[in-house]
Amino acid sequence: MSWGEVGELVAGLLMLLGSLFFAVTAIGMLRSGDAISRVNNLSPATGAGLPLVIIGAVVHDLSAGDLSVLDGVKAALAVGAALAVSSVASNMLARSAYRSQTQLDPRTLSNALEPFEELERPEYDEA
Repeated sequence: MSWGEVGELVAGLLMLLGSLFFAVTAIGMLRSGDAISRVNNLSPATGAGLPLVIIGAVVHDLSAGDLSVLDGVKAALAVGAALAVSSVASNMLARSAYRSQTQLDPRTLSNALEPFEELERPEYDEA
């Protein structure tokens, strides 16, 4: 088995594994009962699925001999940016879902922020 064939096999497995993370995430999103749980279910796809697909594409290009240094840098930046942006975005989505005060699914175990965060704006005396 040549290096090109091994590289294509590894690339295919990485992309297939990344796609599996997306499929599991989609099933989890369908089974979630509230917005907080849905935001939490995005983690496998954004944290593992997308980087695996990008790395699989890089391995495929490397095994075909089409990978340039610039392409490797772009892939590394894409993985880093995806991880940074997804963590900030999921934090903002979860915060807005919590602040909307929608009813939580009974399967959601706890609301740890409830005793500490007051969502109502206090009325100020105009003096």
